[in-house]
Amino acid sequence: MKKLFFGWIIVVAGIFFTTYNSVLFVYGFTAFMTPITLSFGWNYAQVSLASSLRGIETGSLDPLVGMAVDRWPARRLMLIGLVIYAGGVIFISQATNLGMFYGGFLIVGLGGAISITMVPSTVIARWFKKNIGKASGFLSVGVALGGMFTPLIVKSIDTNGWENTLIYLAAGLLVAGIPLSFLFRNRPEEYGMLPDGQMIDEKTQVYETSTGMGVKEAAKTKAFWAIGFSTMMQMMAIHAVTLHMMPYLESLGMERSDAAIPVTIFSVITIICRILYGVLSDIFSKKRMLAISMFMTSTGLLLFQSLDGSSFIMVVVFAVVYGIGAAGAMPLRTPIIREYFGVKRFGTIFGILALFLTVGTAGAAPLAGWVYDTRGEYYPIWLIFAGLSATGMILLLTVKKPEDELQKRINEENQ
Repeated sequence: MKKLFFGWIIVVAGIFFTTYNSVLFVYGFTAFMTPITLSFGWNYAQVSLASSLRGIETGSLDPLVGMAVDRWPARRLMLIGLVIYAGGVIFISQATNLGMFYGGFLIVGLGGAISITMVPSTVIARWFKKNIGKASGFLSVGVALGGMFTPLIVKSIDTNGWENTLIYLAAGLLVAGIPLSFLFRNRPEEYGMLPDGQMIDEKTQVYETSTGMGVKEAAKTKAFWAIGFSTMMQMMAIHAVTLHMMPYLESLGMERSDAAIPVTIFSVITIICRILYGVLSDIFSKKRMLAISMFMTSTGLLLFQSLDGSSFIMVVVFAVVYGIGAAGAMPLRTPIIREYFGVKRFGTIFGILALFLTVGTAGAAPLAGWVYDTRGEYYPIWLIFAGLSATGMILLLTVKKPEDELQKRINEENQ
């Protein structure tokens, strides 16, 4: 019987961390929004800003963390990031004012930049090549799995309070996460293997992890900037909708328990589609798969804006369509960046491109909250985000691989 490639064990460990982060601060955080505003008398814009501050910090740190991942042991970084992250969650639970609340999110941002974002994505890119789409797809499933726990989070908050719910989640993360953090190993070459489990033999001259572009070389390509801006536009929409999904549906007259159902449906759809995007990206063009994701995201947002609370069927249709679109954002980023720029400085390049997401998402959720707080409704913010996602799709379709750009320049010079 063929031994299981250790890269897949790393993927499973990564799924745990992405799931937990999703339960706390991605899909699950929408359940915390209303209870927190009621506890302190804050508005949605103020609470949304905390998530944006975390995103700004995480994105700002990603290039530095990426450089660290390119140089330091992955297991050590995972352990450090995990402890910081859990400490931040506990700090948030003890917040008594807005400053403490924001401070806790900044602590979480530091830990998350290490243990949730950079280390898992970089390590996966090193351990897989032919199956990078599948591996990235499965890794990102954790984000969708987190959304399925939203009804349980709602139940826990209603029973135990949002503060105790955060403490319980932080404790569970430490108990299960510390042992799992030791499963993250730097490179397959250190264990006599190449990506996807191919064994190194005496004829092997160049390790896979030594191939690819440098940071300055990548930044000179049009593809670098096109990928950065197009993914930024899509993630602006996804970030805002994810955070405001329940508040928006509640503003349309839906009961809180009913408003959690579309989140669960959306999560189930994204679980299936994240894996599907990953599998298909190993077969078809990664660029085109990501463009399809952006198109469906835009379509889902148009449906979101059209909801009036009178038809639950339309809410379900939105959750399905939007889920198909949003599902492609995360699993396709790692494969397309690896395909275009290699793994030589993957961590650093991945981290720098994350800055684009930071700039875009920093104001997305607070902007949606501000629109509601000032107008008493979310119109027309979802239409604006739909347009941005569609623009990102068009921009992405102009992307050419760096080697194609280079060949074009050579041909022009020879004419």
